[in-house]
Amino acid sequence: MTSRFLNDRKTHLWSLAALLATILLAVAARLAQYLSNRSLWLDEAYLALNILHRDFGGLLRPLDNHQVAPPLFLWAVKLAVSLWGDSEMVLRLVPLIGSILSLPLVYRVARRIAGPTGAWIATAMLGWSQPLIYYASEVKPYATDALAAIAAFALALPLIEGLEDGQPSCQRLILTGLLGALLPWFSYPATFVLGGLGVAMLVGPVARRQFRLALSRSIPLLIWGVSLIGLYGAVLRVGLRDEFLRTFWRDFFAPFPPRSLTDLYWYLQAWFDFLVFAGGLPFYGLATFAWLVGGIALWRSGRRPLALALLLPLIGATVASMLKLYPLYIRVMLFAVPPVFLLVALGGETVYRILSAHSRLIGVLWVGLLLLHPFYRSLTVLRTPWTNEEVRPAIQYIRDHWQEGDRIYVYHGAAPVFAYYAPRFGLDDPNLYQRGRSSDGDFAILQEDVDRLPRGRVWFLFSHIYTFNGLSEQVFLLSLLDQQGVRLDQLETQGAAVFLYDLR
Repeated sequence: MTSRFLNDRKTHLWSLAALLATILLAVAARLAQYLSNRSLWLDEAYLALNILHRDFGGLLRPLDNHQVAPPLFLWAVKLAVSLWGDSEMVLRLVPLIGSILSLPLVYRVARRIAGPTGAWIATAMLGWSQPLIYYASEVKPYATDALAAIAAFALALPLIEGLEDGQPSCQRLILTGLLGALLPWFSYPATFVLGGLGVAMLVGPVARRQFRLALSRSIPLLIWGVSLIGLYGAVLRVGLRDEFLRTFWRDFFAPFPPRSLTDLYWYLQAWFDFLVFAGGLPFYGLATFAWLVGGIALWRSGRRPLALALLLPLIGATVASMLKLYPLYIRVMLFAVPPVFLLVALGGETVYRILSAHSRLIGVLWVGLLLLHPFYRSLTVLRTPWTNEEVRPAIQYIRDHWQEGDRIYVYHGAAPVFAYYAPRFGLDDPNLYQRGRSSDGDFAILQEDVDRLPRGRVWFLFSHIYTFNGLSEQVFLLSLLDQQGVRLDQLETQGAAVFLYDLR
């Protein structure tokens, strides 16, 4: 008896140490990415300018430059900016905090769904996922979308699994309704998660003909519904009609109805892309196998409402994509990563138990293969944080080498980032710069832009380059400038560049 107690205690301590080490590595990777303080890139700058130039009430109106973000997320970032300034690190503070909070929360949720091994797998996958580490330091609501999804499960799981045989208190139902009603205002795709949870909460009592229980469980759903109607009327009604966004995302809407094998393959490819680029699981065959095993295990064990709750968010997003309402694209699908990871983790634990019954080593190797790449990528960011478009050093270079009479040509892809950084470097005087226009494939427009420039020293700032018919606008402009002037200097950074020409 004493020996068994000591063994159990030793196992518990090892499990706790593994969990703490997992979370510490995940937090360290997020902090390394955050503290690298990379430059804002195009999309971040667009949203940041909305936040900086509007008051709290103005953030409820349709955002400039076709940006979309939920009100409570915008208000949280606006509050941080109001308190601590408009630096990149302050703008990214809310996503960072949200991503870190998701780590212990996902363990708590996973511990309710799976055993200790599955809970650790879910925490490791979420904590070490490259996309989730990267987007924890992005002025966008993608990291907080994942947090909202986990929070929704933490909120509703007791009503799905823990109270099957009893009547939940009215206070509990109302509290679940009120807290859940806030989530779509903080994360738009939380709507898909709440929809799946709502179905799961009702399907059990309805199947057992417990209609009074089903009616009581409808209370939070009604509150969620009222909240969504209010959100649609106040904010989403205009955004969902944005034709620019529909055109922009057209390649990421699911083909419906599928008319060919190519259309059917689109769905399979979208699933694999989701696992690799949103989940950070390049061994997508293993992940898919574990996901299927997890779903089957839940279904066969009688936990079918929970299986539905984990499957329906992804199905709901797919249906919305078929209706051209939501794109199945990497970053906007981060909300679906937690429910998918929870099923993968449960399947991973199920396979681990089966394999370990024959060989503990094979079971450990299975879990190791599942987590190998996320673990490796979380280590790499500690040494080399990921970057995107490093425009800030290019603008700094212009400032450091500025001469009286210089002018700047700001390529249109760099314009929003320049608008954010220019005041910091004293370059926001409209007389100092000219914003370039997009050619949309008509390169004569670029020619006209160059012809309007003063005949002297002109800095050309580039980032987020567009290409038409295989020719990039930057290449065209530089070839034109090499004919009309003399290149005096240049600096190329990750995803950005600056060139100095004398056009006399």
